[in-house]
Amino acid sequence: MYIKLSESSEKARAEYEQHLGVFLRESPVTKRRGEPGFADLLFGDPHGHSFPEIAEILHEQVDISHHLGFKYVHHIESSRAAAASSLSQRSGIKYAAGDLFFTTGAFAGLSCCLQALCDPLTEVLYLGPPWFYYEPMIRSQGAIPKGVDLNPLDWSVSMSQFEAAIGPKTSTILLNSPHNPTGKVFSAQELLELTNIVAAASQRLGRTIPIISDEAYARIVFECSHAPSPAAFYPATISIYTYGKTLLAPSLRIGYMALAPGFPEAAHMRQVIDALQPISGWQLPGCILQRAVPHLESLCVDIAQLKRRRDHLVSALREGGFKVNPAQGTFYMLVDSPEPSDEHYSRVLEQRKVLVLPGSTMKIPGTFRVSLTASDKMIDQAAEVFRSGY
Repeated sequence: MYIKLSESSEKARAEYEQHLGVFLRESPVTKRRGEPGFADLLFGDPHGHSFPEIAEILHEQVDISHHLGFKYVHHIESSRAAAASSLSQRSGIKYAAGDLFFTTGAFAGLSCCLQALCDPLTEVLYLGPPWFYYEPMIRSQGAIPKGVDLNPLDWSVSMSQFEAAIGPKTSTILLNSPHNPTGKVFSAQELLELTNIVAAASQRLGRTIPIISDEAYARIVFECSHAPSPAAFYPATISIYTYGKTLLAPSLRIGYMALAPGFPEAAHMRQVIDALQPISGWQLPGCILQRAVPHLESLCVDIAQLKRRRDHLVSALREGGFKVNPAQGTFYMLVDSPEPSDEHYSRVLEQRKVLVLPGSTMKIPGTFRVSLTASDKMIDQAAEVFRSGY
C-alpha cells in the first residue's frame, strides 16, 4: 500500500530537486555556511545586525495589538493606505488602497497570483535564467513553465523571441525586474516594448493576458531611485513586493500584491484574491506585522554600501580574468565560471574559503552567483581570492 501524491506536486518536487534541492542538502559548499573564516556569498542573508528600528517598531506593535486583542485580521486599512501611498510616490503610479493586498512575503503573493490566473496545462512565460522557485511554483499549480532566455552579453530581451513564445496556451506572463539572478533592471523603454507585445497578443487571442510583475527588489537599484514597472504601461498587471528584501530581513515574511490602476474586471479580481488568501492556507500576515508597515516603509538597506561592494567585486573579478556584467540592481551578480562545471568550481572556491552559488542551480550552467549582502570583511576576502585569478 502507498499514498498516491498529486502529479503536480511530484513534478514540482522533481523540478526543485533537480536544481536547488540536491545542492542545499548535499553540497559541501552549503555545509560550510556559518563557519568562521569563510566569505559567505551564497544567499541574500544579512551578515550582521538588522536595523535596530525593526525590533523597536515590532515591540511597539506587540503592545498595541495586546491592547486591541488578537482578533482575526485580513487587511488593516490604515496600513494598506500607507503602503499604497508609499508605492504610488516611489513608482509614479497612483495605486488605490483597496487594490493592495498584504501577503506573507513575495512567495505568498506569487502563489496566490498563479492560483488565480493559471489553469492546469496552461503556460506561464518567464524571462530566464529564472529565480529557482519559479518553475516548481508554476508546476505545483499544474501549469507549464516556459522560459525566454535573456541575452547573456547584456541580459537584454530578444523581443522577437518573446513575441514568438506567446501562444494560445499562455495563461500569464511572469516578469522580474530587478532580475534575480542577473541583476538586470529593465528600462522603461524595454518594458514598454514588452507590454506592447503582450497587448498585441491579447488582441490576437481575444483575451487579456495578465502580467505578474515580481518587484521584490524594486528599491534595490544602483542607477535610479526605483525600478520601472510594467504597470505604468499595462493595466492588467499585478505587482508583487516584499519588505524582506528592502529591509534585508528575509524571514520577516510580509509583502503585498497590488493591482495596477485600470486592472480589467478589478472588482471580480479583488473577490478572487479575498477568497484565495484564506483558503490557500491563510496567506495573510499577522496583525503585528501589518500594523508595523507604516513605520517600516521609511527604512531601506544601505544602497550606497551595496553599490560599493558591487564595484569592489567587479574590479577584483575583472583583474583576476573573470567575465562579469555589473549588477544594476538586486543583491546579486552572475559571473562566468572559468571551468565548464560550475558546481566543481564552487567547490574549488570553497577550498579557498569563498562560498558562491553554482549557476546550475538556476538553470544557467557555466556561471556562479555572488551575493552583495555579505559583510564588508567577507567581500574583501572574496575580492582577494578573485583578484588572484583561477
